[in-house]
Amino acid sequence: MIVKRAGFTETASLFALGPAFCAMLVVFPGNAFSEREHIGMALFMPLLALHAWRARRDAAAQPDPGLAALAGLSGSILLLVKPYYAIMVLAPALVVAVRRRSLKSIFALEHWVIGGICVVYLGTVTLIHPEFVRDIYPLLADVYAKIGIFWPIVIGYGFSWCFLVFLIWWLWPARQFPELAAVALAASIAGMFPLFYQAKGWSYHAYPAILCAAAAIFCLLALPRIVQQPSKLLTFVTAPSRAWALAAVAIAFLPYWSTQKPGPALVAAIRAATDRPTVALVSSDISSGHPLNRMIDGQFVSTHVSDWLGAFALSLSRQAALSGDTAEAMRYRAIMARYVESKREEFVRLRPDIVVFKKNNTMWTSQLMERFGFDAILAHYRILIEDETERIYLRDDYVRPGHRPPEQPISASSPVAASD
Repeated sequence: MIVKRAGFTETASLFALGPAFCAMLVVFPGNAFSEREHIGMALFMPLLALHAWRARRDAAAQPDPGLAALAGLSGSILLLVKPYYAIMVLAPALVVAVRRRSLKSIFALEHWVIGGICVVYLGTVTLIHPEFVRDIYPLLADVYAKIGIFWPIVIGYGFSWCFLVFLIWWLWPARQFPELAAVALAASIAGMFPLFYQAKGWSYHAYPAILCAAAAIFCLLALPRIVQQPSKLLTFVTAPSRAWALAAVAIAFLPYWSTQKPGPALVAAIRAATDRPTVALVSSDISSGHPLNRMIDGQFVSTHVSDWLGAFALSLSRQAALSGDTAEAMRYRAIMARYVESKREEFVRLRPDIVVFKKNNTMWTSQLMERFGFDAILAHYRILIEDETERIYLRDDYVRPGHRPPEQPISASSPVAASD
């Protein structure tokens, strides 16, 4: 899809901005807690380009069916990752429908491919793992979905996103409709709804919306500039526009500035004492053990890995008790108790080599230690190392593979000492 205006080539300009797109796809998720959204969004980009192609009124030819099917296949991964991102497919499709003044684009081949893949995937999951639909999904809706921190999300990510949208408005060309930027902006706006609905605070939840907003800015910068046309863009023809684009990337990077990567001393101490250890986590936050577990070449042994189910159920039970709903408080406490019993049974049966203990989640850890006997379990462990947030326990009788256990000191009264 090559468009020539005033001697410039939009496609060439987009290729020139390739490193910026690469940074958004690699550097941003690489510095934060990596999740499935990053893979899904990378594969979602071709579908956005196809939407922009269909939105162009002056397009001489429609996309080849094979290309449309391939874009649908690529874009479907995002929905398989998180089904609610279907809204990010629907929003650009509506932009195309409005632009072409026809609902025909809603029923384009790529959307049939996406729908078919999602139906097949759901059927396969239901057939192979019926417990997900029967047990896990209702539990997610009942416990996980009910915990949120809405206003910190608005402050933490809303500022960055609004600044990006402001730049999109500022760079938008007068009396033009840049299709690539339009579909990216529509996807970005749609991506904010799941972020605010979940309200969990994870940076990867904001990644789809922020990535699409930054992509819209890059697409606007790639547009050929017609200098003779009087518009507000004249002030952003060269250096200023690039400066603002750099500012946009910097602002977008703010939510990803912090990293969950553990300190080198913590990693070095664990690697020096263990070899491919089994790992258990005492924390409602999986970031306590990830990427630490990968860096020490460990293996999680717990079914749930992190304690979100128990910790969230505890929080919901306290909320219900404060509101006077005793029955609901007891129901959530029962969920918490069942989870803790299963976790304690796993500790006794599997005896993990390493326990990663979150220090600042006292509401949850105090319950485990005081009410459910985890103090007795951890009595068989010793503190290996700790930092400001995590404490690492090593099992007392752990012997590193390939190493002999340390010999016991010989007392003067022992038979060996007497024979000497």
